[in-house]
Amino acid sequence: MDHYQTEEKSVNDVFKELKLGVFKTSSGWCAAAWTLKGVSALALPQITKEKALKKLGGYLPKLPVTFWDQPLKTVPAFIQTETKKSLTGKRFKPVPIDLFFMTSFQQKVLTATAQIPWGQTHTYGWTALKAGSPRGFRAAGSALNHNPVSLLIPCHRVVASGSKLGGYGGGLDWKIKLLKLEKVSLHLLSDGSYKLS
Repeated sequence: MDHYQTEEKSVNDVFKELKLGVFKTSSGWCAAAWTLKGVSALALPQITKEKALKKLGGYLPKLPVTFWDQPLKTVPAFIQTETKKSLTGKRFKPVPIDLFFMTSFQQKVLTATAQIPWGQTHTYGWTALKAGSPRGFRAAGSALNHNPVSLLIPCHRVVASGSKLGGYGGGLDWKIKLLKLEKVSLHLLSDGSYKLS
């Protein structure tokens, strides 16, 4: 997939290029950071703009305080449109992504994850294999836990072996919600957890 930019940049370069904005969805406020090359981070919906921006900060490298003081920009329409589709369980189109602050392996894991079709799941082991590290399922899980654009690189579609859901950086409730929106069949267990049916 050629949507992912891997060029290394310094924090100073990022500070100059990275834009910041918020937008409203039916689930709450999303915050996004992007460069001219693509989306770099996208926060799951929050109750307020301020909470969305705070959540977004957890996905980005440490940036100068002045970065957060910059005026908010209008989030590009393609980011808003595809995010809103994701949040309502609709098929969304791949968007350009710029994950300049992630390692090569993390980027490979996210590239593999982006290839999982709507309404389907694969295991952490499959994702690690596709990223070139067949035994790196734990490292793949860690990379997915730090996915800065989880609504557009659908890591909710990656599950543990044995049909268990595994974790989700945005919280297991979000993973369950997103899988259900995509019509993935889940079974509620007696302990209150879910697994794939």
